[in-house]
Amino acid sequence: MKKEFVFLIALSLCLITLVFFTTLPGRLRADKAAESSQSTSETTTETTLQTTVATEPEPEADNPWALYVVSEKHPLPDDFKVYPKKIQGDYEMDYRAANYFIDMVNAAAEDGIEIKVVSALRTIEYQKNLLDREIASFKAQGYSDEEAYKKAVEGVALPGASEHNAGLAVDLNSLEESFENSDEFRWLDEHAHEYGFILRYPKDKKDITGIYYEPWHYRFVGVYHAGKIKESGLTLEEYCEQRGV
Repeated sequence: MKKEFVFLIALSLCLITLVFFTTLPGRLRADKAAESSQSTSETTTETTLQTTVATEPEPEADNPWALYVVSEKHPLPDDFKVYPKKIQGDYEMDYRAANYFIDMVNAAAEDGIEIKVVSALRTIEYQKNLLDREIASFKAQGYSDEEAYKKAVEGVALPGASEHNAGLAVDLNSLEESFENSDEFRWLDEHAHEYGFILRYPKDKKDITGIYYEPWHYRFVGVYHAGKIKESGLTLEEYCEQRGV
């Protein structure tokens, strides 16, 4: 009886061992497959996430037509035409930029800021008369004809080379440099780009723009590009060159 009991125990141990080693490879393969599947899933998810971020499109620029330089080096073509719209009193801008300016003035008013236009769209003839008066003013101060002309074009663009001739620029509130100390200037500096306008002739950039600092002169380039220019600190010339415009 004792021998039979020992025999049964030995037989049971043998069966248990046989089952263990028979099923072990299968379990190992299943565990490995599960780990591989999880790793692949994580890799796929990560790759998909990276791909989504990498291929996310840049927002489309609004008003792409407005991104160009007007200057002595880049005058308007002879056949250039403006389709004006009134923005304040009798002052006008290109109709495509006018509503942006009106919205900006209204937003400023809600903040208790009064934005007043002192110059906007100018005809070529008006620009010529303006330059002639500036030259005459310097000549009256004793400058020679050549010196008076050079001094004049530092502040008044040539006819056809002024942003005012394109209907995209406005002079606001005051034509004095002290305007930079006003609440109106501070508001414009903080918000103008939200409506597509940039400070066109910044301080210490005359060697690039050709025009000395004018804290009153704002130029429409569209909301998208105005934000980029504001963020970068570039002049319009530098920004257009960077973008190959």
